[in-house]
Amino acid sequence: MYQDPMATSQSTSQSTSESASQLLAPALLALLRRQAGVVTRVQAVRAGLTGAHVDRLVARRRWVPLHPRVYRASEYLLTDEARLRAAVLWAGAGAVPCGRAALWWHGLLPGAPSTITLTVPARCPDPRPGVDVCRRVLRDHDVITLRGLTVPVRPLALLDAAVEAGPGGAALLTALRPHVRLAELQAVAGHAIGAAAARRLLTDVSCTPSAHRAEWQTSRNRYS
Repeated sequence: MYQDPMATSQSTSQSTSESASQLLAPALLALLRRQAGVVTRVQAVRAGLTGAHVDRLVARRRWVPLHPRVYRASEYLLTDEARLRAAVLWAGAGAVPCGRAALWWHGLLPGAPSTITLTVPARCPDPRPGVDVCRRVLRDHDVITLRGLTVPVRPLALLDAAVEAGPGGAALLTALRPHVRLAELQAVAGHAIGAAAARRLLTDVSCTPSAHRAEWQTSRNRYS
């Protein structure tokens, strides 16, 4: 019996689409879209999958492990956003990106760093490749929610990044000063990672801003 190849193709495509829809509920698909293709095992189970179903998706390479119990759907690229969201999801409740990662999320750096730095309010999890974690308790007014992620407010993100940058911190701080008032930086200096270093940087920048701005402009690729 003759079968129209186009009809067969459409039928196969429809079956594949229906099968995919049955595998992943609309709520889970929407979650993947919101999280740059990243999901935790707990989120997947809450969305209706069983643990065995998650294991099958991993075994078939439809989901790629990024961290323990954190996966990336294979149809999504491993972007900077995906790396950042995966790190935060892995670190657990209260985890907050900081330093250059947070500064990038604020749109003040051209790219995310290769290593994501996070702070957590309780015990630090074991280290992971590409993720640094330290303990810090942030106040409610120290953070803001941007595009679904909690990050330090801009002044605190900048101070953290400057401390994280080491010798280049003063240049970074000076170059991005037009985005943040000095009074705002001084108000959060005591809550920066390395508060003493943050205060020294602010004093240094206040004394010699022009020299640091020139240094930043000639070496800005270090922070991209």
